[in-house]
Amino acid sequence: MDTKEIILDVKKLNTTFVSDKKETKIVKDVSFQVKRGTTLAVVGESGCGKSVTMNSVMRFLGRNARVSAENIQYNALDSDGVQEYHLENLKNPNGPEMRSLRGPHLSMVFQDPMSSLNPVYKVGDQVAEGLIEHTGISKKEARAKVLELFRQLGIPDPENRIDCYPHQFSGGMKQRVVIAIAMICNPELIICDEPTTALDVTIQAQIMELLKKLQVENGKSIILITHNMGLVAEMADEVCVMYMGRVVEFGTLADIFDHPSHPYTKALLRSVPVLGLADGQKLETIPGITPNPADLKPGCEFADRCSECGEHCRGKNIPAFEIAPGHRVRCLKYNTFPEVD
Repeated sequence: MDTKEIILDVKKLNTTFVSDKKETKIVKDVSFQVKRGTTLAVVGESGCGKSVTMNSVMRFLGRNARVSAENIQYNALDSDGVQEYHLENLKNPNGPEMRSLRGPHLSMVFQDPMSSLNPVYKVGDQVAEGLIEHTGISKKEARAKVLELFRQLGIPDPENRIDCYPHQFSGGMKQRVVIAIAMICNPELIICDEPTTALDVTIQAQIMELLKKLQVENGKSIILITHNMGLVAEMADEVCVMYMGRVVEFGTLADIFDHPSHPYTKALLRSVPVLGLADGQKLETIPGITPNPADLKPGCEFADRCSECGEHCRGKNIPAFEIAPGHRVRCLKYNTFPEVD
């Protein structure tokens, strides 16, 4: 596919953490693409590697993390065409090249707005900081742009609220400020890590409507990390299902919701409440518990919790099979289909 159509191309990403001389692999051979102007939802239970995967791409992990990949290619689009950046080759993840990409090109909305903001700095200064650093404009010009963005994000009375501190904002307003920090440099790709965590349902809907509006009006590409399948149904164009650090299924929204194929994907969808659930009818739960990543053995990571597990599911790594164009499943039930990387 043309690089103009793909904004992010990740192939065989692996992330290992070293602790007390012991290595634990958290992300394993993860591959996915994000099409320009679309939303990719990354879903799975807590601890499945969603956030670590995206922090690996953004190079936000600590010194005890070891990130390697065959390819982490970001394709910036400008008046001269496509500029390719190969993030896997950066020797210093916090060096000038990566810092120049964060903000103007790639940005991240973190899941906890309460801890994402510095309590002793005015919110306007926190939003303007990245803009001043990357563009060199004056504080007066930056303030005007922050006010404009606050109005766009629906923050009331922005002329006064720009000089407030985080504790003077509600949870929903804090999340808008965090989104403003991510948006202020007009990036092409925004990664949203559980952007509605700890917000009530009404505020959740407002935040997601806001993100959708920003995407439609400004052509942004979004990666949405979530375990909320309702948000996925509302926002996503494509869906990446992860379990224990692997992509177990990848496809369009219709592929995943209308034709779920991996046993884990099916189990996730069965555990989602739906309208019309009979009184007294209980939601299904996924049997067993999520294993410790340090104790995993070769084979399918879901084997111990899977009702369809067979004798060949253990002992060797399971490849992904393409069961329809663009619809990939890591399950031996589909070994009559062609294997894909």
